[in-house]
Amino acid sequence: QLYPDNAHFIYELLQNSEDTRASLVRFTLTNDSLDFEHNGERLFSLPDVESITSIGDSTKRDDPTSIGKFGVGFKAVFAYTNTPEIHSGEFHFRIHDLVVPETNGVKQTLMGAWETRFIFPFDHPKKPPAQAVEEVERGLRALGDNTLLFLNHIRTIEYLLPDGSLGSIERIDHEGGHIEIRSSHPCGNDTISHWLRFQQDVEVDDEDGKPKTCRVAIAYTLVEEEDTKKRCSPWKIVPLDHGQVSIYFPADKETSNLRFHLHAPFASTVARDSVRDCRANHQLRDHLSNLVVQSLISIRDQGMLTVGFLAVLPNPADNLSHFYEPIRKSIVKAFQEQSLTPMKYGGHAAAEGIFRGPANISDILNDDDLIILLGPDEYAPPLWAANPHQKSQREDRFIESLQIDVWGWSELACLIRYLDDQKLERIENWISNKDDAWLIRL
Repeated sequence: QLYPDNAHFIYELLQNSEDTRASLVRFTLTNDSLDFEHNGERLFSLPDVESITSIGDSTKRDDPTSIGKFGVGFKAVFAYTNTPEIHSGEFHFRIHDLVVPETNGVKQTLMGAWETRFIFPFDHPKKPPAQAVEEVERGLRALGDNTLLFLNHIRTIEYLLPDGSLGSIERIDHEGGHIEIRSSHPCGNDTISHWLRFQQDVEVDDEDGKPKTCRVAIAYTLVEEEDTKKRCSPWKIVPLDHGQVSIYFPADKETSNLRFHLHAPFASTVARDSVRDCRANHQLRDHLSNLVVQSLISIRDQGMLTVGFLAVLPNPADNLSHFYEPIRKSIVKAFQEQSLTPMKYGGHAAAEGIFRGPANISDILNDDDLIILLGPDEYAPPLWAANPHQKSQREDRFIESLQIDVWGWSELACLIRYLDDQKLERIENWISNKDDAWLIRL
């Protein structure tokens, strides 16, 4: 009853296999049971047997690299089965009454390439096998790209359904944080998605006040650039409709309103479906803010920090909650102080000290022209920020949040109206070097 959906135990099993450094897992669903196998490097030990047959006594409690913490996650399987079986190394046993292990009648199974196997017969009196099959199949079909995006070890998830159809999710790691995820669905609609992931090990104080090393990560979705001749990179980053927050796996009830994915080992509800409001989580959030800022520099250097990319970034209209708003503020501060804002005539500059203007002014007055008008001793290129293609879109709202100085018709008129002799001479010399076509446009 602690879990947000009936088949949540699927994620508990994946967590178990991730912690054993498994690279391949498989679910086999039949009309009366579910088998789960993985090739984890670590087999069951006696402390593991004691942990899985206890409540709140996890062997992972003091391991900062493990996912499980509460020691109750495996109990979710008892919504479907009364007698789960475990086969791993020298241990072959079933559990009854939630906590009692027994070996009577449990036969040692041939493992093949698999190191650990769980068998869950659908023998719960309150959950008919047909209902169990329907719910578990729905849970398996719902496994998405995010399932593997923030894991370190699992590369492939396979699942076999009662009708013989096979589904799978595979992660392929490329250089530079580029991740490819291939999904094969039983209905035949295969998909491939690409992601740019950034991750970093950070230190926070846990709820007991002890320092703990954790890994935080973010992921942007990548699509292939259609016009590669104009771009430095064959990829571009686009906004997600709904960025998700993951605690290794997606936290279903947590909403960030961001357009990219976040991951951190947040302190959560027991069901791991939402993030609690506590000091350790605020530290993790601040580390995520820093990681986002670092990612912007890398994205710029890879040629993907374009005006279009600005749609990925949060703006005031996104109405971020008080917990996630500091991420937006950190991004704005970075753009104001570092060379991140895309410029009209190429390159990037800090938002402090540059200008926005209407296209029909910035098209004819380039950066060098604007410097002559404003004063060559005070300014240096680049000066014109790039204009979004449309007003009031996400890109434009983000640029507005940077509070870039506007230089438009009134500023041009005021400058020409009040020219002293020195400025007048400078501008006359500047205009005299322009051709007639340019003067007509002006």
